[in-house]
Amino acid sequence: MEFILGYLNNCYPTLLLLAAMLVVSVVNRSAKILRVWMLHILVLIIFALSLAEYSERWIDLKLLDYHLLYFKSMTIYILYPMVALILLFIIGNIKYKMLVSVPVIINSMIAVYDLSGACLMYGHTSDHGFLGGPFHKFPFLVEDIYIIFIVYYSVKSIKEKNISKGIILAFIVLGLFTAEALSGNGMPNLYMPTVIAAIMFTYYFYLAAIQHLETVEELNESRLALESNRSNLLLAQIRPHFINNNLAVIRSLCYEDPEKAVEMIDHFSGYLQENIKQIDDMHLVPFNKEMESVDNYLYLEEQRFPGRIEVLQDIEITDFEVPPLSVQTIVENAIRHGISMKGGKGTVRISTKEKDDEIILKVEDDGKGFDITTTNFDGINHVGIKNVQDRFRRILGGSVDVESEVGRGTVVTFHIPKL
Repeated sequence: MEFILGYLNNCYPTLLLLAAMLVVSVVNRSAKILRVWMLHILVLIIFALSLAEYSERWIDLKLLDYHLLYFKSMTIYILYPMVALILLFIIGNIKYKMLVSVPVIINSMIAVYDLSGACLMYGHTSDHGFLGGPFHKFPFLVEDIYIIFIVYYSVKSIKEKNISKGIILAFIVLGLFTAEALSGNGMPNLYMPTVIAAIMFTYYFYLAAIQHLETVEELNESRLALESNRSNLLLAQIRPHFINNNLAVIRSLCYEDPEKAVEMIDHFSGYLQENIKQIDDMHLVPFNKEMESVDNYLYLEEQRFPGRIEVLQDIEITDFEVPPLSVQTIVENAIRHGISMKGGKGTVRISTKEKDDEIILKVEDDGKGFDITTTNFDGINHVGIKNVQDRFRRILGGSVDVESEVGRGTVVTFHIPKL
């Protein structure tokens, strides 16, 4: 019990770092950080090192059998170079791991052999004195070999413009050299495990940060894909029956008024080209370009329903951009769900004006209208309104307001921030 209390008292910082490392990695296990299992191995090794370092102090204090010091020396001479090797494996993508591990294997064999008293690397006298053999510096040499590799990866990262990784690796090198400098002559050094634990803990958080950035990038890519899919939904607005009806009108005009048929084909072609072109086009388009698509659509509807649709335009400003097919979507809804549903003639009014720090674009109709308090813009009864609202918010940072009253019509107002 006295040994345990003494160990806890002297090695508390090291144990706290190791415990924090385990807790954080377990809580964050869903992040699947690369090579985190190697960090867990390091936790066990550092724990063993702290025990070995403190045990020497305990053996000296209690004047225990000096042969116990051989086990302590064997442990630290094997594990310190192994720490540097594992850190190298974590940091770099080492292809020939077995070949790189040869120095540690040779070092471990010598350290184990010295338990026999050969004193190639270490030895101890009956009065607890330390004897350095001819290979006493070999563990430090092995450590330095791996540190040089880490220096190489640090410089390489900086050259490749990965400054953050280069700095972190330089910090690891500094920590390892510090730990190596603190050790010497087989004396117990309780700071070394703490230094290594701090290095490991720092690198874990670096890996976690990288994982977080990669997750954010993947999320952004997913959002872009989702945006693309939502844009693809706009293709559904080129409805089969709409195409068939226009083709039927064109077919009829081919017999009755060929010149009119050619004119309608031009508008129909322009309408289809713009709709299909903009499906994968995620950038903003000039308002005038958007209005070309709107005009093509309105022309086609006027040919199908002569005299039923009146279009008024009050355009004060055109020098701005909108998400593609956004205005057209609202105009189509105004005719399809507003005017065509009420019967008789109807009016669609498109207007723009400049106001303070924004541009106001309105699409108004005097169609059937609806109760906005009970309507869910689910893309079924009011195709595209929710889609347009979402796209305006994400792409432009603007907003789209909808006002409607049953029997009186609908007003859709676009709030477009000035650039």
